[in-house]
Amino acid sequence: MSDVWEVDEGEEPQGVPAPRRQDKPAAEQLDEELDLLPSPPPSMRIWQMMGLVALVAVALALALAIGFRALPLVIFGGFLSLIAGAIAMGVVASGKRLSRQDALLSIMAVAAERGMPMPLTIAALADQYSGIGRRRILDLAASLHGGRSLPEALEASPGLVSKDAVLLAYVGQQTGRVPEALRMAASARASQMPAWVGVVARLTYFLAMLLVIETITGFILYYIVPRMEVIFKDFGVPLPGITLFVIGVSHLIIEYFYLLSPLLLLNILLLLYLPYSFSGWFDYDVPFFDRLLRRRHAALILRALSLSVGSKTPIEQAMGTLANHYPAWWMRRKLVAAEMEVQHGGPWIDALVRRGIVRRGEAELLQSATRVGNLAWAMREVADAGDRRTARRLQVVIQTLFPAVVLGLGVLVFFITAAFFIPLVTLIERLAEV
Repeated sequence: MSDVWEVDEGEEPQGVPAPRRQDKPAAEQLDEELDLLPSPPPSMRIWQMMGLVALVAVALALALAIGFRALPLVIFGGFLSLIAGAIAMGVVASGKRLSRQDALLSIMAVAAERGMPMPLTIAALADQYSGIGRRRILDLAASLHGGRSLPEALEASPGLVSKDAVLLAYVGQQTGRVPEALRMAASARASQMPAWVGVVARLTYFLAMLLVIETITGFILYYIVPRMEVIFKDFGVPLPGITLFVIGVSHLIIEYFYLLSPLLLLNILLLLYLPYSFSGWFDYDVPFFDRLLRRRHAALILRALSLSVGSKTPIEQAMGTLANHYPAWWMRRKLVAAEMEVQHGGPWIDALVRRGIVRRGEAELLQSATRVGNLAWAMREVADAGDRRTARRLQVVIQTLFPAVVLGLGVLVFFITAAFFIPLVTLIERLAEV
């Protein structure tokens, strides 16, 4: 643990270590030493309370104005408004988090490259933020000041940077190329982000439309259909077949609502998660997308190993670091097996091919680059090409499926609308005949 040096104003450092106080957290000690006391947290709780009071007041006013029978409709509108507000807050929060992550990676790369004190540099960056963001950056600086290495401190502060950046920081520290590793993490995410933004935007649109259809249809089936059945029975008017089919489905849904409610809950959770995923989409927390987009794993592994090749350190050491710290558990198992094969004398490129991490064509390109002496450059190019290919395929899939999904939602809306409009026309015709 490094010492803190007392410096008299206007004089050279005397080299006398100041006694550290162990009764305070490291973050508070660092704040006092740097004279960067954290600003008080913003009064968001007051605004939240005011917003809640205003929402309740508006709901009660509407209920008094149009009658308490319409209270479910008011609750439904408030529910949709809350979801829309949460999505908007997620987009804003993700934008701020992305900006903070990029700034932190850039400042750490500059500090590591120029030999600047990392805790002081990071603490100075914290002065540009407030609230939780400032506190988390100060905690990172305090962790570094307390003796942790940069990758360990980043791993202990989840959310400050992506897990890709943490992994590259581990390999960069091992190979002595931390600045290049941090810049590589920032540039890789910047190149990947446009494709993910398009995917997330279309998924959000689809889930939002699906939620609106589900809620409106549920309201109609639960409140309108029973009354419609009674009205048509009193008038002795038979219901059309399409309406009878929808009514039968509504009875089935109400009877087995406990089985269908998890789908509605999953829809809401995904809708709320997607805006917040802009800055954490690459955290490997979504199993389906994690397995589906496995080529990005190959790109990350090749970038990390290119640091080892560029620094001329043993490749098996970098593979061991990847096997110990890779974010996805199932990829860690592949890396452990590949590392063991390399330690027993096997070629590392062939080991990655046998584990399905690198394709045969990519392996041939890397072997050719090894012979001409530009392997590190070739590994980065293969990684970038893999990211571009994945993004292009995602765009093709989204552009192909999105119109079909919109058409399917339109057909569903038309079917439900026809099921409740045709009976009204039939009833009006019967009344006109009378």
